[in-house]
Amino acid sequence: MTIDDILPSVGALSHADKLRLAQVVLQQLAQEAPASTQPAQPSAEPFDPQRFYGAAHHSRQDVDQYLASAREGWNE
Repeated sequence: MTIDDILPSVGALSHADKLRLAQVVLQQLAQEAPASTQPAQPSAEPFDPQRFYGAAHHSRQDVDQYLASAREGWNE
């Protein structure tokens, strides 16, 4: 059976059934894929509050001026 044989049947399915079909196919692909092909999860960096110290100490006006200057030239 080819994909061209299946497409007319898939087209006749309801929206919910198409989503369910996609879910089943993705589950089967995940089971077939070897574990080595899955991307490695990067190790989470520990949160360092000192790195972010001072981020909240800027005035609203400073932030607004920065955003305005960053937007200059976008609409040109």
